[in-house]
Amino acid sequence: MSTLLLNMDDIEIGKQQTTIRNITDEDVEAFGRLSGDFNPLHMNDEFASKSHFGRRVVHGMFTAAIISATHTDLTGPGFVYVGQELNFKAPVYIGDTITVTVTVTGKKEDKRILILETMVSKQDGSVVLQGNSALMELEGLKARRVVSQETEHA
Repeated sequence: MSTLLLNMDDIEIGKQQTTIRNITDEDVEAFGRLSGDFNPLHMNDEFASKSHFGRRVVHGMFTAAIISATHTDLTGPGFVYVGQELNFKAPVYIGDTITVTVTVTGKKEDKRILILETMVSKQDGSVVLQGNSALMELEGLKARRVVSQETEHA
């Protein structure tokens, strides 16, 4: 993760960040405990084996949480989520390796908001999630960045 405090002007349209992650049983179990989502489709092998998926499916929101982390890797700590559209295209299974890619596609300068395309694919290249997100620059942090830079140059 970037700890550099970036602002809107530092982030160009087209900037991209990618995260690659193998999803484990431990990830799914931990997410179930943290979120309280104990749907047996995610948590119970026997139940899931009788579904049309044939096996346990990773929580869709776990995949979305990795998108959030990828955003922070792209921008650093100076932005906050203000919107996300998620279109689930295919399941993610335990053992899959996913690639999360976020790309800056636009800016709303007046509101200090970045618009990003989000895409998640599996090891076989199939897209499992697509959408768009919006991140807003944190104004208070921007002011602190300016003060910090002035202190460094004094």
